[in-house]
Amino acid sequence: MKLHDDYYEEEHSSGSKMVYVYMALVMSVVILGVTALVFWANQSKSKSDGSGYAAALAQKEAKAAETSKQMEANAAENVIAESKLTSDDLDIWSLPDTGRDKSTTQPNRNNGTVTNQTTGETVIDGSADNADSTDKSQTADTLSNGKTSVYDMTDKEDINGDKKTDSDKEKDNEDKKSDKDDEDEEDDDDSKSIQVKHADGTKEWVEINKDIPKNKYDYSNLTYQKPFMNYKEDGKVVSKSGVDISANQGDVDFGKLKNAGCDFVMIKVGARGYSSGNIVMDTNYQDNLKAAKKAGLDIGVYFCSQAINKAEAREEADELLDAISGYSVKYPVVFAMENVDDDMARIEALEMPDRTQIARAFMDRVEDAGYKPMIYGDKEWLLTMVDMEELQDYDVWFAQESDEPEYPYTFGMWQYDSDASIKGISGDATMIMSFKDYTK
Repeated sequence: MKLHDDYYEEEHSSGSKMVYVYMALVMSVVILGVTALVFWANQSKSKSDGSGYAAALAQKEAKAAETSKQMEANAAENVIAESKLTSDDLDIWSLPDTGRDKSTTQPNRNNGTVTNQTTGETVIDGSADNADSTDKSQTADTLSNGKTSVYDMTDKEDINGDKKTDSDKEKDNEDKKSDKDDEDEEDDDDSKSIQVKHADGTKEWVEINKDIPKNKYDYSNLTYQKPFMNYKEDGKVVSKSGVDISANQGDVDFGKLKNAGCDFVMIKVGARGYSSGNIVMDTNYQDNLKAAKKAGLDIGVYFCSQAINKAEAREEADELLDAISGYSVKYPVVFAMENVDDDMARIEALEMPDRTQIARAFMDRVEDAGYKPMIYGDKEWLLTMVDMEELQDYDVWFAQESDEPEYPYTFGMWQYDSDASIKGISGDATMIMSFKDYTK
């Protein structure tokens, strides 16, 4: 075997094959280079002369925009050429008075109002549908001053824009008269209630009870000659003058009271303690009863109650009746109940029905004994603390310091001054006027 000869033949064959491979690669490179050169040349040309797709698209869009702009400009020129409006017509503050002529006014779809789109203000207008507007000189300021006929529209046409006939106008007048009557009736309602000021300073309007007899006094007949308040009828004084007397006045000269013009006295007999509940007699009641009788003064008496039930009320009445036994008491025997200033009283837990029944129990006891029963109180007490409809059969001693009494129901006596000066009393005197003579 000859190895050397076989190796030479294989090497010679492989070299021939490689020559062909190199030639193919060279030709491929040349072709690719030429192709790239052609592509590059074409791209450069497209960018320089605008013949590319992107450039063509951009030119198309620019041309479309220019065409649209030209069309809008032409349309605006046409609108301006055809419009007859002036700058004055475009002034939003010179609103035309549309439809305000009395003969042509009709309500518009906005119920007679238009809104200024710039300011948002609502301006009164006539009709947006009326084409016969004659006065375009009215401004919003004129309208706001009420100088146009729009403010008289309701008297000229109905809601449908039709003319009102004489019968329509007559009906409107009747309606207006009815409305006025209703207003007058509301005003009259003020006289059907009365204001009450409570001890804590609050105020309340209290309805006047139509079922309780009203007083018929004519307060123009009142005359005041210090310290006496008098009431006249037919020019003649028919009232009687009195004074409230208790241990608080100290020693009283009843003779001087009589000479000063006093006709009667109301003497405090006793009271129930507002805290303890004990009955305590006034320390001067007996001396006062005797001295008043001696001076020739007519006598009435009162008891300050703090009863919390009817049994205690009857007990108080019995103590009072025993105390005045043997004295000539021709003026009323009075039940007086009131709250205590700046302190708690035992009666404050009572309700109106309780206080009413307690007062009735006391006064019934007095009436059964043959005396004239009476209830004492101010506006707050008589109008809000007790039911005067239940107590209307009893006379009233009304307390109010004023020029005229403000009590709507019938009453017999009026306490009008608590710091008067009168001969016979060294300190302040509480003056009373009786509208009638209880001795008759």
